[in-house]
Amino acid sequence: MSLPAPRLVLLEPQQAGNLGFIARLMENYALQDWWAVNGVPWRGSDAERTGAMARPALEKLQACASLEDALADRTHVVGFTARSGFRRDPVPLEDLQTEIDAWGPDARPALLFGREDRGLENAECERCTLLVRIPVPGLQSFNLSHAVALALHEWFRGRTELPPIEISASRAGAGRWSGEEDKLRFARKSVAELQKFRFPEPASEIEATLRRVLAAPVERRDLCLLERIFRHIEWLEEHARAE
Repeated sequence: MSLPAPRLVLLEPQQAGNLGFIARLMENYALQDWWAVNGVPWRGSDAERTGAMARPALEKLQACASLEDALADRTHVVGFTARSGFRRDPVPLEDLQTEIDAWGPDARPALLFGREDRGLENAECERCTLLVRIPVPGLQSFNLSHAVALALHEWFRGRTELPPIEISASRAGAGRWSGEEDKLRFARKSVAELQKFRFPEPASEIEATLRRVLAAPVERRDLCLLERIFRHIEWLEEHARAE
């Protein structure tokens, strides 16, 4: 079931660099609606460096003075917290999609993230429809921008049709492994280069040896590297003659 794109709400963000990184995430996921409640200003700060590739997203960041303003028109709020306990019963991140599937297309959701140093307070957690924890085996808290990245990935996983990865015409249908024709071309090129340096073994013996070696499966990337080595040798020869 499709859900409207969520609003991202950052409560009192303290590190401007994180705002720049999150702006890039907003661009990654084609989101435009994000708010900072009593946050550090981004203009003239490190956010302009970390978010240099996402300046339009930074310009869309809305500043407000209260959490109530940021959530005023939201029907569902997902809060992210690293802590469990009194008044907190978060579900693991992998259960997020199951939980939100029941909300329906008319929901107006928000994703709420707390301060870098102490996260969300209990009163703020009580404003949430759902609390989510990102389970990890080590240090429980994430950097703010990392937590946002994981949350957005999970929110959109399987829900958004992504554009296909473009493959160059030269690689289209090429597959992983080198073909016999490619390996034979490399063997003959190797023989020709070695003869230039007066390698003592007969050309027929060199080519036969290379064919036996190349009879095993060879990945295209490995054969390409070997061919680049010989091209570099040719370049060195030409450069030496020019001098």
